[in-house]
Amino acid sequence: MKKVLKFVNVIVLCFSFLCLNIVDVYADGLDDLGKVVDGSKLIDEQYSESIAQSLIRGNILNQGTTRITNNGDGTANIYGAVLGSVTCDKLTLKLTIQQYRNGSWYNYGTYSDVAYNTSTFSRSWDVSVSGGYYYRVKAACVAQKGSTTESQLPITDGLWIG
Repeated sequence: MKKVLKFVNVIVLCFSFLCLNIVDVYADGLDDLGKVVDGSKLIDEQYSESIAQSLIRGNILNQGTTRITNNGDGTANIYGAVLGSVTCDKLTLKLTIQQYRNGSWYNYGTYSDVAYNTSTFSRSWDVSVSGGYYYRVKAACVAQKGSTTESQLPITDGLWIG
């Protein structure tokens, strides 16, 4: 009987330790809420979006957009759009999802695609993410027409995914 009680106590102690570690990770992440790291504010919202627009007349690239959305199921949707002001030879979209840990942003994955002979192009991907971290998306939105190349580099705020 003493061996069984000792075994149960060890199991309860291990389970308690595991639960406390999980709670600590979550609480530490939310302690950073509102902090600005490398230009991105750490937020606890459903999504974060950034739009970079050209203010110059006569340009070929009008706007670059990126967004990250918490799908709530262990995935995040990352989205980007390249909006030309004219039909371009080539539009390129490159999205890099980054994870915030230990005070810095680290690349988590990169996704890209290209469209030809169009003025608008958008794409999205669902990405599996680890809970308990902030994530942001850096986009490279590039338009090419003839020998002219223009780009916009929007970056979202850091989105908490628990």
